[in-house]
Amino acid sequence: CRSVLTRTEAKEVYNYFATVGHAGGKDASSGYGGPAVNALVQMGNFSAAKTVLDYGCGQGKLAEFVLKKKIAPLHWRGIDQSPVMIEKFTERCVDQFGGESCSVDYLQSGDPSDVKVKNHSIDRFISTYCLDLMSEEDMYKVLDKAEASLDPDNGLLLLAGITWGYRTSIK
Repeated sequence: CRSVLTRTEAKEVYNYFATVGHAGGKDASSGYGGPAVNALVQMGNFSAAKTVLDYGCGQGKLAEFVLKKKIAPLHWRGIDQSPVMIEKFTERCVDQFGGESCSVDYLQSGDPSDVKVKNHSIDRFISTYCLDLMSEEDMYKVLDKAEASLDPDNGLLLLAGITWGYRTSIK
């Protein structure tokens, strides 16, 4: 059986990480990245994308990294259930790049079904190190949301994490 966090626990954990940081005295953003995220960025082909939805966007380090490259006109939309992470994302991305390039939404309920997005309207649906900690039910809700929202011709699902399974309907 894998360990998962309830929605309330997840909010508490990520509020803590955004405020206090990880073990060893590093803030949450300094521990972010690594080979999986670097591979995700390389495979993301962001020059062919106009819209990105980043589920569990955290402090916005990935958004900042991609938007700083100015690969193409791109709108990056972050979604998170931690109000502290939303605040950090706003400071790091929305304030730096402006509302034309970046926005962030607070998912107060923590329920992935509550994310509002039009079908087939997203070019890149990203989630990094988020699905691993969710209940199986919520994980599949995120994947259902990705499947419905991705553009059938240009959409890519980009995930980084240490997951335990797969879903054959996502291509």
